[in-house]
Amino acid sequence: MDRRAFLRALGAGWVAQTAAQFPPKVAGRVVGASHAAGHLLRGAPPVASEASARHHADVVIIGGGVSGLSAAWRFAPAGLDVVVLEVEPRPGGTSTWGEDGPVHYPWGAHYLAAPNVEARAALRLLEEMGAVTGWDAAGRPTFDPRRLCHAPQERLFYDGEWHPGLVPADALSSAERDEFARFLALEEELTERRGSDGKFAFQIPLDLSSRDSEFLALDRLSMAEWLDQHGFRTPFLRWYVRYAMLDDFGGNSEDISAWAGLHYFAARKLRTPELEGSHFLVWPEGNGRLVKALIERAKPRLKLGALATAVHPLPEGGATVDYLDLERHEVRRLTARAVVLASPAFVTRRIFPATAPMLPVRTASPWLVANLHVEDVFEPNLPWDSVLYDAEGLGYVDASHQLTDLTANTAPSSALRAPTRRTVLTYYRAYGSRDTIEARAALLAAPWETLAEGVLQDLAPAHPHLRDVLSRLDLMIWGHAMPRPRPGFLGERPFEAPCVLAPGIAWAHVDQTGLALFEEAQARGVRAAESLAGHLGLHLGESWL
Repeated sequence: MDRRAFLRALGAGWVAQTAAQFPPKVAGRVVGASHAAGHLLRGAPPVASEASARHHADVVIIGGGVSGLSAAWRFAPAGLDVVVLEVEPRPGGTSTWGEDGPVHYPWGAHYLAAPNVEARAALRLLEEMGAVTGWDAAGRPTFDPRRLCHAPQERLFYDGEWHPGLVPADALSSAERDEFARFLALEEELTERRGSDGKFAFQIPLDLSSRDSEFLALDRLSMAEWLDQHGFRTPFLRWYVRYAMLDDFGGNSEDISAWAGLHYFAARKLRTPELEGSHFLVWPEGNGRLVKALIERAKPRLKLGALATAVHPLPEGGATVDYLDLERHEVRRLTARAVVLASPAFVTRRIFPATAPMLPVRTASPWLVANLHVEDVFEPNLPWDSVLYDAEGLGYVDASHQLTDLTANTAPSSALRAPTRRTVLTYYRAYGSRDTIEARAALLAAPWETLAEGVLQDLAPAHPHLRDVLSRLDLMIWGHAMPRPRPGFLGERPFEAPCVLAPGIAWAHVDQTGLALFEEAQARGVRAAESLAGHLGLHLGESWL
């Protein structure tokens, strides 16, 4: 429902009704994100006085998500004293995870598609982790098969029953099958297309994409308009594309740039025989495994519950950084030779106002993530990803699906999994309406009972008895989960967002290019670190990008 209907339901007492219906044995709570702390930046946040005790570091990184931790990882060979300030009680940003269930589980990003050869930083990290085991004669990575998603991988609840994969070919009309085949053929063509500058039309990292005006013109259209222009009108294909746009961008097809939408389908280039069965690298805790790998290698001084409130540039370069210690309710000050702002554009403007004219304006998509702790046998041979056609949410993933990754020494098989009576199902819903402010306000205003009941009702057509085996349902509200690439998001100077903001101060965030991909976040962090090397007098060697 939209926000007005949602608020009318609240006013009519639906909260009390749903609370009464909700199984009393089911525990749960809203675990974050830390909106109240973040909203302190809207007013006049406390500032450290000049008399405040100053602590020193070589580098201060504001933001402990993938971009910030990747910057710390890049600095690690230099042996610097690096401090990372993160407002949340857990690191990783939207790639964070939980460990208090029968299996570790994600609170956000839950997979990494096999990176393109050009995504050198991501492949370097995967190689350090042992997920990339070598390189073939063509220079392409080979992967540890235990890290690739096991079978069964995906299924779709369509017309009252489950179908393997995301396309129920036997249940579609001939017109729908023909249109889908035409769409796939065009997708494959666009994957190989190059512009007049010799670059692929769509590439990862984004700044390697073609600047050809033919392709950049796509950014003036919405994905829905592009579908209309090409005669794609069948309900199933329109749903399939909408699902993809919500999955990666948190917006409906009408509110997503056609350039970004086609990038989703045509930017992944890696094709090897081993990837024919799966293109996804998956862990129980999702991309939390990648976050842990970055922390283990970077070894920064990680300060959680630390809200950066102001950045004050120093004449010699670098800056002092004021931050609020949320546990001690104290304002502190750090002096650093260099600072990386691994924060979204709207936060960066508030804590470093001088940067406002330099930064792109982004719309942020709100999300709800629910983790459902299931105490009994849910289903035998449950796939990794389950999607419900035309549901409000995007479906759920099973955190137990990749448990063999932790123990098996042979190629993965579902038969290797030990029988389990407990698992965690991670449910995702993106609020894709154009009015993100109203959607965000409605999410933040709703109590746990209302949101939890909405999750169960969304899953009820496929799982009418889910609440009978449910013991706990926790929720994470991501008010600003990711940038939404609306038409025109590339701007007048595509792929040229600023990195160095002032001497010794750099910016690192996916808001720079506007797509929230792991490889993109990591490239932004590595680029920021490398751009500060000269100021710090470092010789970091060959670029990791």
